[in-house]
Amino acid sequence: MEVNGHIPIWQGLSVLRINAAGRRAYNPEFKAWIVEQACLPGMSVAGLAMRNQVNANQLRHWVLLHQRGPSSTQTASPRLLPVTVADDAQIAARPGDFPGRPAPVEIEWAGAVIRVHDGVNASTLGTVLSALKRLP
Repeated sequence: MEVNGHIPIWQGLSVLRINAAGRRAYNPEFKAWIVEQACLPGMSVAGLAMRNQVNANQLRHWVLLHQRGPSSTQTASPRLLPVTVADDAQIAARPGDFPGRPAPVEIEWAGAVIRVHDGVNASTLGTVLSALKRLP
């Protein structure tokens, strides 16, 4: 916040263009500045948005994206896990496995373990994993 207590106003080009539907494309420097201002202690996000002619909900969304970090706007690349190749004798000797019955596949996702048993419908599994991916 400025020293005199007033809500700051951006002194530059904030909107780059407006499309036919009326949606605005904002200057990335303006977005970074207004998010930085919104994160200051005691700043009124609604007042800041109003003074800078931005919808308050839009500004709150930008702040939320900023707080979540860069991974919220980009698709994270898959994380590869270490794989150990074992021969049949080592596999059969593992305790808890039942001969002749495939072991379930285990997927660790956001701190939870998902077990996929033999015979699961691939389409159903895809739906479940897509739903999990959308969770925050």
